[in-house]
Amino acid sequence: MHALVIGGGVAGPATAVALRSIGAEVTVCEARPREETHLGLWVMVAPNGLAALDALGLGQVAVRQSLAGTVGPSGFVPMRRAGLYRLLREAAVARGARMEYGRKLVDATTTADGVVARFADDASLVGDLLIGCDGIHSRTRSIIDPAAPVPRYIPLLNLGGFASGVDAPGVPAQLRFVPSRKGFFGYTVSGRREVWWFANLPWATEPGRGELAAMSRDSLTERLLDTFAEAPSFVADVMRATHTDLYALPTHDLPTVPTWSRDRLVILGDAAHATTPTSGQGSSMALEDAVVLAKCLRDLPWPQARARYEQLRRQRVEAIVELGAGASAAKLKGTSPSGSLDWVHDYRVDWASAVLPHRA
Repeated sequence: MHALVIGGGVAGPATAVALRSIGAEVTVCEARPREETHLGLWVMVAPNGLAALDALGLGQVAVRQSLAGTVGPSGFVPMRRAGLYRLLREAAVARGARMEYGRKLVDATTTADGVVARFADDASLVGDLLIGCDGIHSRTRSIIDPAAPVPRYIPLLNLGGFASGVDAPGVPAQLRFVPSRKGFFGYTVSGRREVWWFANLPWATEPGRGELAAMSRDSLTERLLDTFAEAPSFVADVMRATHTDLYALPTHDLPTVPTWSRDRLVILGDAAHATTPTSGQGSSMALEDAVVLAKCLRDLPWPQARARYEQLRRQRVEAIVELGAGASAAKLKGTSPSGSLDWVHDYRVDWASAVLPHRA
């Protein structure tokens, strides 16, 4: 089996690692050039995501490469997004997958025994399956279903960065929050006066690329300082000490995607069920997807495997998307998300057990 995996973020390389473990041939196609794949902020890999990394044999490596080199008191591991990408890509290549950059998917057609992927540079590749791990704006999703829903804007602007030489309360790798009447601030520390932080600001109208590009570092910092003027003083210290771009991005989600697969194409990760960053589950759900899909392909023929994968995943991931939307709504009201998340964090994929066909 040769799988064409579209997308080189978290979901794509994780899927490649999982598929190599069952002996599949894998080519990962990433739209960005290699030199542009280091961008991004940071993620908190949740306990369920760390368990999925363990199933891929990468849990301990991830912890060693995390902010504090340890698991936080709530079981979370803060990692630079670019670092998680790099870890997964290197693992995929080390296990025999191919990584191709500058491959932007344009179209895909199925034949009697495979699929042909066509890219913007006029190149094409042939495989047995095409797995769309190409994010919330997935081209694969629209190829599978031209009527597929588009991302929904949540009226929050996400910003964040990395600061050094600042003292902020908290133990290493612990996620802490500072709500305010005008926005929401969260952060984690390393124990070495290093602070990784994010902020959510209410933003009624979705900003376009031009508007985002026009937001200067100084104007964004001034807006943040005004928003959190009543917060503890260390918040302003962190913002002033930030030594990176602020990575301002609008918030989106995908409440439900009716069709996940067609013929020899399937989607996973944000392409199938994007949640807001507030849920803290985007990367972790993608990691779970990768392991579950590989299990299904290991134990079942393709038509049954794709149906079983969706049946095992849809209810859980859509509930988490709803959770993220609710948490974002709470932030807009100036409150903190509440309620037990044990059902989210305690989830584990049992790699050793066999996957049985779904029976109605």
